Amino acid sequence: MNNGRVFQIDANFGATAGIAEMLLQSHNGEINLLPALPKAWQNGSVKGLRARGGYTIDMVWEEGKLVEAVVSADNAGKVPISVKGEPKGSVTFKKGESRTIE
Repeated sequence: MNNGRVFQIDANFGATAGIAEMLLQSHNGEINLLPALPKAWQNGSVKGLRARGGYTIDMVWEEGKLVEAVVSADNAGKVPISVKGEPKGSVTFKKGESRTIE
């Protein structure tokens, strides 16, 4: 027992996952950067977000717009990239390669 207090680990993990989904979504083989950026977060950065398919993303945004994203690939492949739902094209990676998206 914990003196009547319950540690809500599920809520803690759920909040973290929700925040990550606002900054990065990777569904259906596509990476979408800043898909649901809150207006209150006009400036910021994040490092180490993981996308499906073996990609790691570091991003910086200012005034609600992406300034730079560095996408690092664990595997070779081609992935479409969008920013706030707007397609920016597909990027082809070699295994271990990093590419900068502006």
